[in-house]
Amino acid sequence: MTQRTLYRLIEKIGSRDFGSEESMLGAILDEIVANERISIMGGRVWKLNPEEKRYHLLYEQGTIEPVGIGFNIDLQGYAVFQEVARKRTVLADETNKTLRQHGIIKYSATGIGDRVTIGDTAYYEYLMAFNTTQVDSELKYMLSIAGQAVTQMLSRRRSEEEKQQLLSEMELARDLQRRILPEHEYRFGRYELYGVSLPEKTVGGDFFNYYAMDEEPDRMGVSIGDAASKGFSAAVQALFVSGALMMSVEAESKISSMLRRINAINRRIFPNDRFLTLCYCELFDGDEGLVLYSNAGHPKPVHYHASSGRCTELAVTGPVIGLLNDAQFSVTNTNIMKDDVLVLYTDGISEANDGEEEYLEHRLMDVVTASATMTAKDICREILQDVQTFSANGVYSDDKTVVVIKRIA
Repeated sequence: MTQRTLYRLIEKIGSRDFGSEESMLGAILDEIVANERISIMGGRVWKLNPEEKRYHLLYEQGTIEPVGIGFNIDLQGYAVFQEVARKRTVLADETNKTLRQHGIIKYSATGIGDRVTIGDTAYYEYLMAFNTTQVDSELKYMLSIAGQAVTQMLSRRRSEEEKQQLLSEMELARDLQRRILPEHEYRFGRYELYGVSLPEKTVGGDFFNYYAMDEEPDRMGVSIGDAASKGFSAAVQALFVSGALMMSVEAESKISSMLRRINAINRRIFPNDRFLTLCYCELFDGDEGLVLYSNAGHPKPVHYHASSGRCTELAVTGPVIGLLNDAQFSVTNTNIMKDDVLVLYTDGISEANDGEEEYLEHRLMDVVTASATMTAKDICREILQDVQTFSANGVYSDDKTVVVIKRIA
């Protein structure tokens, strides 16, 4: 399961109606533990009691020996709580004797909700802990995503009654988005490009852009991104990152350095629960069709190879933007030959649903393969038409963005 898919899973659950936020947290834990695509055997939800200065076990689930609802651990004398307060997500050896007796040897937890200051430390309202056989950096990414996503669901639930439609501001944001998005069609050397972004609401968190390099006319950049939140807040973040890229692509020769800087700025400006997926690539107008790219937690671009008539995917090379302070974004490459097609897209495409199942990548590949002889514009339109037809009766909708790059010579 990808980082973005886990976020989407939590978001879908959190959007349901629950009698209390505790029941929502339990439902989210149930779904994560039950999901076969995540190697988690069980988990627990802990709630902070500031007056008693301890965490109480609120809920537990999975194939683990029950600890017992109401079990509590004092803040003092249990270093893990201080570690979570400082780092939000921790992977550690369990030290509590009772928990170890119940088979909990490795401790993995992430902080959720608002912070409550007790003494000199700001503790999270809730902790979500998991049991797994796999303890590595990917698990840390997943736990961080879970913590941020659930925090956002709590925040959304608490503020829902206070929200009002700020139509004038939304119209302004929509106008700004229209101005910052490029023209659909673009030509670069031996390539033709065509992009479309369709917001699900008045404004959305998707964006794409083309970047001409005035000092290097044989090189150009292309980006596509998707802010994890929705509506106005997502639009603001998308506009910010898109603008930051516009100012950075020509000044910064190293893609990895540019993304590290954008990640750092994003974390300073936006709250911890605001992150964004991003794929940035650079095309070179040479015989070898070199493409450099870095994928920050974004859906894997589809590469159609004309020589074989088959599609492959370009791998994710780093965490989402805004997730970690010290995030590293590696850069890799591929080659686009004559008549090859590269399709960048947001998860509003792959996760579009018809009420029963999702569109998924294999359907996208089928459409790309069937339309590969068309122009970039027509391939893009074929994809969007197929997705819209497929999801006409769907119960969930998201922003949809597609950028098609085709080498024509």
